[in-house]
Amino acid sequence: MDSLFKIVTSLCLLLALCNAKTYKAAVVDTSRDVTTDSYASLIHDASKSNADILVLPSPEFSCSENLQTICNVDRYDEILKSVSEAAKNAKLYVVAHLLEKTRCQNRYEIIRNNLVFDREGSVISIYRKPLRGSECNITNTDTNTFTTDFGVTFGLLMEEDLVLKNLEELKPVNNFVLIGKASTNVPLLSANQFSSSWSYATNANLITSKGIFAGRAGLKSGNGGIVVAELNENGGEDQPTINMGTKLTNFPGEDLSQYTIRPMDNEASTHGYHQTVCHDNFCCDFHLKTSLLGNPKEVNYGLVVFSGIQHYDRRHSIGVQSCAVVACVGLYKRSCFASSENSTNIAFDEIFISGNFTKNSAQFPIILTTEAVKSNNFNIEKTTHNEKHVTAILHNTQDVLRFGIFSRDYSKDYESFHFENVNKTDVFSEVAEYISSENVQEFFDYVWIRLRVVIFIVSIYILEMM
Repeated sequence: MDSLFKIVTSLCLLLALCNAKTYKAAVVDTSRDVTTDSYASLIHDASKSNADILVLPSPEFSCSENLQTICNVDRYDEILKSVSEAAKNAKLYVVAHLLEKTRCQNRYEIIRNNLVFDREGSVISIYRKPLRGSECNITNTDTNTFTTDFGVTFGLLMEEDLVLKNLEELKPVNNFVLIGKASTNVPLLSANQFSSSWSYATNANLITSKGIFAGRAGLKSGNGGIVVAELNENGGEDQPTINMGTKLTNFPGEDLSQYTIRPMDNEASTHGYHQTVCHDNFCCDFHLKTSLLGNPKEVNYGLVVFSGIQHYDRRHSIGVQSCAVVACVGLYKRSCFASSENSTNIAFDEIFISGNFTKNSAQFPIILTTEAVKSNNFNIEKTTHNEKHVTAILHNTQDVLRFGIFSRDYSKDYESFHFENVNKTDVFSEVAEYISSENVQEFFDYVWIRLRVVIFIVSIYILEMM
């Protein structure tokens, strides 16, 4: 009976897959040098692949410069018109991220715009946010959705939404377009690989300017300048078939001063050992078994745990719970850094990490290696009672830079944060941005006007004295 049940189940699954409707999504190969001037030709190239929707790459902007001279910001209308005409000619849905400069209260501000063009070149959805904290009355839009003529409803996101938005807010949408860059100093989130973790955890299709992720199937690869993937309109694929994780050559150093860190016992790990690490009342269990592939290198591994508030950017503080194995050169709490040049010569036969997370939370697998990880070497299991018990498992993987669980504790969002937890570089850069804008010019104009009045009065006084 069990064999018959398995056969019937497999046939039903196969039939469901055969009947599932699909669509074709396209992105631009990230190795290509792309500017806004090449958008029209990219749209034309995507139409040759019979793609239904194209996500254009976000252009590089030098936003630390004077806001009056930022590349392409003054060409917003010109670029918008060009993309619109190209989308109409190609009969293709196009999503683009454009910066728009607006004048307000004697200063310039930059607005980020996610724009969706339909097959007729009409803008059918706009998602707007200020580039940084805004002092102007600028109408922000909430996360948008748009529906296409091929029957798929998409959620429209910016990069920070993956972390800031509660997953419950995004249901029941199963297809998302992500465009628009974000930066954060939160440890375990500084790399660009969080998109794959988010797609895996939600089992939703996520089309980004950096790649196409099909839920638990991972990254969809392709050849040529335009990468095209066929996606299930109901969301990601249940069976992992393609590499999970991200091949990474480098990532910035991270401040782990708020984390509890315990060095991995290299000798004990060759036999397999267990250790529990806690931060306040939050504890994670680690089971590690390794094999040494040569002489030990300069990279050490730490078992890191955190529970509390992290400052995501200048305006958001978020609840975080994390358990991870992290590779560091030196393993200093304020300087955790490793790259593809720092080969560890350590292979992990197995890593088991588990913890009890708060109920109003979402867990994401974090995997960074110098080589892509095969999906059958990885798994994450969840059980929910009063708390969420989550276990992340990794087998037979070399050169692991980090592996673990990043959890968003939404119940702690928007609590106040202390100034000492704010990255001082952010504060100084914000001040520098303010004083480097035209406010400086306005200040000197103000001083010069006042000096002219003083000079005029003094001159009259001197003449009268003569």
